[in-house]
Amino acid sequence: MAVVAPKIFVLAGEASGDILGAQLMEVLRTQQAQFIGVGGPLMEEQGLESLMPMSELCVMGLWEVLWQLPRLITLVNAVVEEIENEQPDVVVTIDLPDFNFQVAKRLKKRGIYTGKIVHYVAPSVWAWRPGRAKNIAQFLDGIMCLFPFEPEYFEKHKLPAKYVGHPIIRHDHKLKASAFREAYDIKADDFVFGLYLGSRQSEIQRHQEVFRDAVNFMLEQNPNVQILLPTLEEVEYDAYEATKGLKVSPIIVSNSKDKLEAMRSCDLAMAVSGTVGLELAYMNVPHVIAYKVHPITFIILRLLVKVRFAHLVNILLDKPVVPEFLQGRCKSIKIAEELLRLMKDEALMAKQKVAFHDARRILKKDVADNPADTAAAFINSIMNEGQ
Repeated sequence: MAVVAPKIFVLAGEASGDILGAQLMEVLRTQQAQFIGVGGPLMEEQGLESLMPMSELCVMGLWEVLWQLPRLITLVNAVVEEIENEQPDVVVTIDLPDFNFQVAKRLKKRGIYTGKIVHYVAPSVWAWRPGRAKNIAQFLDGIMCLFPFEPEYFEKHKLPAKYVGHPIIRHDHKLKASAFREAYDIKADDFVFGLYLGSRQSEIQRHQEVFRDAVNFMLEQNPNVQILLPTLEEVEYDAYEATKGLKVSPIIVSNSKDKLEAMRSCDLAMAVSGTVGLELAYMNVPHVIAYKVHPITFIILRLLVKVRFAHLVNILLDKPVVPEFLQGRCKSIKIAEELLRLMKDEALMAKQKVAFHDARRILKKDVADNPADTAAAFINSIMNEGQ
């Protein structure tokens, strides 16, 4: 009997989800899987014809979601109807819970779609609103977690959950950056400062003035610094505009294939809070993070968030390894002072690196070298359940 190739609907709405989706699709393609859905350029390289630009799905922040609600509801309904028409074997939603969970809930409520729904990247129920785990269990058939402490929050509500590992563990944290430095004419003894403004236009616009002024303050005290600005092709122009007024012209790198080599070439970095902070830590780059949101969003988050830290390494180790400059502390002079302190004190930077080693050990414990392999196996187990 011929084996029927599975039909898989994948749904991603931002750059990090596009990476995860592409890695997962690469593994599932070995099973001759058919893909439909929404994704970015990396997923399209794996054979997806995206139904719409994935940026249409991505709105960050509680207040920001509120005023775009009518548009998002229209998109949710359109995606739900497409899934019901296609009847895939499994729907894999990737991160972006504000949108993806609305799709999953509507699919379950209508009852027209008969396949399974699996979510990739568990929401941070351990950080805020732990009661969400019980609610999530009502409309998902499985959930894949990036951190080892997450599955238990869902398993207690009878939702199959799997720690598959964070995608960064695929990479060698000792990666050599000599070829990258040579390609960009960076000398071996140059001090390279990485500037990470964010992966979304809104993030770049929100943080550009604070970050630019912090770098300029730093350069006033130490002008012999090479600025490296890694970004994404889709926001490269915004990143370029954001650096106008810097005292040193930055090297702007938008090729995603150079991402990790660019990161490893940095001696110190400043980044918006998010996945990039964990990536910098994994690649052994001392750094600080900063972030600010709409004031109303911040007020709501203060009432809901239950963890002490924003940076994932600080959370994993339960101590303030990486300095955080959030909301009211997200000020240029404060950030610049901390950056200068790190530049002048090698022991401080070494202390971060020791902590990064501990975080890597936690992340790599009991998982496969390629998290996508574990994720694909879990999806197959959910699809084949009851057969």
